[in-house]
Amino acid sequence: MKAYLNNLPMRTWLMVVVPAVVVAYPVVRIVVPCVIRAVLPEVVRTVLSVI
Repeated sequence: MKAYLNNLPMRTWLMVVVPAVVVAYPVVRIVVPCVIRAVLPEVVRTVLSVI
């Protein structure tokens, strides 16, 4: 399997990577800030904003 993946042409890698990035980017832009706001307490956010 490793040899098969190493021998894939660049076009095939692009056809896999580009859609993955297109889907992951908005998910990360939405989910990460929501998780940070939910997990970090208000005091920690205040200290981090001062820094």
